[in-house]
This record gives sequence, C-alpha cells and structure tokens, in this order.
Amino acid sequence: QYYNYDSSASSHHDSIMSDQLAGFWYLRLTGHKYEDFEKERVNSVLDTIFKINVMKFCNGTMGAVNGMTKSGQLETVSLQSEEIWTGVTYGLSSTMIMENLNYEAFLTSEGIYNTCYNIAGLAFQTPEALTSNSCFRSVSIWSGLHAE
Repeated sequence: QYYNYDSSASSHHDSIMSDQLAGFWYLRLTGHKYEDFEKERVNSVLDTIFKINVMKFCNGTMGAVNGMTKSGQLETVSLQSEEIWTGVTYGLSSTMIMENLNYEAFLTSEGIYNTCYNIAGLAFQTPEALTSNSCFRSVSIWSGLHAE
C-alpha cells in the first residue's frame, strides 16, 4: 500500500509520510515515467496518502499532514510529523495530477490553499508549515503547472 518510513524496528517505522514519493515526483518533472517506480505501486501509495494523510487529518480541510500512523492517527514522534508543509502538499498534488488523480489533487490543494489564504489571511506570506492549531515551504505550488 505504501513505503514504510524506515527499515528500523522503531515504533514509527511503518508511519505514512506524505512526501514518500518526492523522488518519483522529481523524476516525473524531468521527463521520466516509470523506469524506477511501478505505476501500480505509485497509485497505491497516492491512494493511501490521500485517504490517511489528507482525509483523516482535519477531515481533509488542511492539506496533507507529514506523518500519520497506519491506523489513521497523527504521528507524534516529532514536531515535523505533525505539520502540514505547503511545499509537500503542493508537490503531492502535482504528483496526483501527473497520475490523473485530479479530484484528489485539487481537494488536497484546496485544503492548504483555503487554510493559508482564506482562513489565515497569508496570501502574500505563504508559510513553510502549519499545524492543526497553527505554525509557519512554498514554491512547489508552481510545479502543478508543469505536471503532465
């Protein structure tokens, strides 16, 4: 369904990271297709991230949180795992667009967009990171324009 956070025996080794396909995203943006990643695996990972890191976090209203447990709970092993990073969320959305998951992509982007611009009023001060109760990455929004 997804790639484990790491190969250790730690309690969080199987956490779901929202940017686990960052390498795939970079490759796709540079013209590669599926030389290093199986399409079925990519789609499975994106489905898992959308269902768990997007929809089970604040009911999908804030974007993709960095870390969740496989049971759908917020991963609290570090401050970063509890954050929604704007760049990661827009990068994930861009990857979803590349994989023809447009509904999921725009719902994911809508969460971070609405939170930053409409709720927090940060249209010209896009924060690097947010938490469910506030905190403050960004140029990744433009990658959506280059997704094929």
